[in-house]
Amino acid sequence: MTELKSDIAGSLVPMTKQQAVLTLEAAYLWMDLGKFDHARELLGGAAVLMPKSEVPQIALGTLEFNQGRYDKALQVFRRAQKLAPRAALPRAHCGEALLFMGKVNEAMKELKMALELEPDSDGARFAQALIEMKESGAIGARRAAG
Repeated sequence: MTELKSDIAGSLVPMTKQQAVLTLEAAYLWMDLGKFDHARELLGGAAVLMPKSEVPQIALGTLEFNQGRYDKALQVFRRAQKLAPRAALPRAHCGEALLFMGKVNEAMKELKMALELEPDSDGARFAQALIEMKESGAIGARRAAG
């Protein structure tokens, strides 16, 4: 019997990158279908299987964010940030959650840090898009009750 080598650093069981991607994609499909419990179950398993990867944490934070639980999303994005402190994407997601919580100054600090950490990354592009949306008034502005 050949020993299966894991492509995912620090995974608890041997896991190829393709297996990890399929698991996460399935969870995103469940989210898109509004089956949040199924998505949470898959993502929780992925987070346990890949405890040193920020990717399942970002997905779990996205799940919370999509349900409007911005404070919970921020907590999960902060866990991702601790796993990958020099990565732009967790910071950009933290910034997004903070914007939706109305904490604009703190959000802008996170977004600008994402741009500094990895200027040419997807995380930086996401952060830049959020900054532009904030500056245009598309997000982060409190609406008057009417």
